[in-house]
Amino acid sequence: MNSTYLKSLLSAVMLSMLLLPTSASASTLQSNSEHETVSLTSASNSSQVYYQFGIPGGIIGGPAVLKNGVIYVDVRGIAENAGLKMEWDTSGKRALFKGWTKSFAVRIGSQNGVLDGKTVALGGSPFKSKEDGIYVPARFIVKAFEGSNLHLDPKTNTLLASDLKTYNVFTETYGGRTYTLIKANGDLYVTQGKDKVLLLTSLQTSFDWAGMQIDKTPGGLLVITITDSFGEPHINTRVVTLVFKNGALLRKATFAYQFRGDAVLKPFDDNLLLHDGNTLRFIQDGTGNITATLDLLELGGKEEDAYYIEGIDNDILLLRGNQKGLLTLIDRKTGERTLLYKELLTAKDQEYSENNDVPYKGDTLKFVKRSGDKLYFLNDSPLTGKKDLIYTLGQ
Repeated sequence: MNSTYLKSLLSAVMLSMLLLPTSASASTLQSNSEHETVSLTSASNSSQVYYQFGIPGGIIGGPAVLKNGVIYVDVRGIAENAGLKMEWDTSGKRALFKGWTKSFAVRIGSQNGVLDGKTVALGGSPFKSKEDGIYVPARFIVKAFEGSNLHLDPKTNTLLASDLKTYNVFTETYGGRTYTLIKANGDLYVTQGKDKVLLLTSLQTSFDWAGMQIDKTPGGLLVITITDSFGEPHINTRVVTLVFKNGALLRKATFAYQFRGDAVLKPFDDNLLLHDGNTLRFIQDGTGNITATLDLLELGGKEEDAYYIEGIDNDILLLRGNQKGLLTLIDRKTGERTLLYKELLTAKDQEYSENNDVPYKGDTLKFVKRSGDKLYFLNDSPLTGKKDLIYTLGQ
C-alpha cells in the first residue's frame, strides 16, 4: 500500500470524525440537525479546513483550525456579529460572551463551558491564537448560536452550518423601564427590574441603523417611535409609530420614504397624528380612538404613491410627495392644491426643484411657522443661498 493512498485514507477518516462528538458530549453538543446523518463520500488530503456559517442577511466564514480531530473556529467575529460582547476574566483564561438573552463562557484548556447558565461539554479544549483570538470547537459554536444543518463539504474541506441566530438589539430607558427591540425580527420587549421581561409586540421586520424615542401623552398613552435607516447607502428611512395603553398596543403606523421627510408629527388639536404616507389618522388622547381620517393620496391628487406631512392646521396641509419632493399647500376646505415652489422661488430655483436629484429630488423649501394668514419658509438653495420667504393665504 503506497504512502499517498495511506495519507488520503487517514485524512478521510480524520475529517469524517470531526463531526462526531465524543461519548461524553453526544448528548450536549448536538446541533439543531441532530437527527440528520452526516455522510462524507470523499475528503481532501489537505489538513487546512474552513468554515461558512449562514447568519441573518448573509454568510460569515474563514479559515478554521484542525486539532486532534476537532475543528476549531475563532469565535470573536461570530460573537460580535451576533451582538455579544466578550470579556476576559482577571486571569486572562476565561472568556465570557454576553448579549440579549444569550451568554456563554469558555476557559482556555477546559473541555467544559457554560451555555445560558448551564454547564456543557465543548467537545474540545479552547485555545488562544497568536493574534489573541480564542478558538472554540465549531460544533459548540453552532449549538450556542442555535444553528442547524452542521456538515462538512469534503470537496472543499469546509464546515457548513445555517440559521445561526443573532442577538443584536437597541434599547431605550424610560420611566424606570428598559425597552428592547430585536433588530433581526422586530420583537419589542419591556423590562422592569432584573427578571420581569414582557413582549409588547412583534413587528416582524428587520432593522438596521435604528433609534427609538419614547414619550407619554398628557392622557396617559405611551408612544414609541422607531426610526430606521436601511439599504445602501442607507438612503431609505422607515418610521414605525406605536401607541400603547396600559401595556396593550392600540395603534400602529409605518411610513417608509427614500429621500427625505419626517413622519413624526406633534399632537394637533388634542389628537395624536399617525400617518403611513397614504392616510392620516387623528387619535384621541386618553382613549386612543380614531376621531378622523384623511386620504393623503386623494388630497395630493394621486400624483405620488406616498406623501409626508410638513405642516398641518385646521384649514391647511403641507404635503410633500415621496418621489418628486415638491412641497404642496392643500386647502382642507376646497381641496385646492398650490405648488409652493412656483409661487415663492426664482426661475433658477424653480428649474433646480424640477430637475435636481442630489441629494434628493424636489425643492429646498422648509416650513418654519404660521402667523395669522402668513406661512413662513426658509429656502436653503445651493444656487442662491438661504432666504426667508413668506406666503400669504388667500392671495
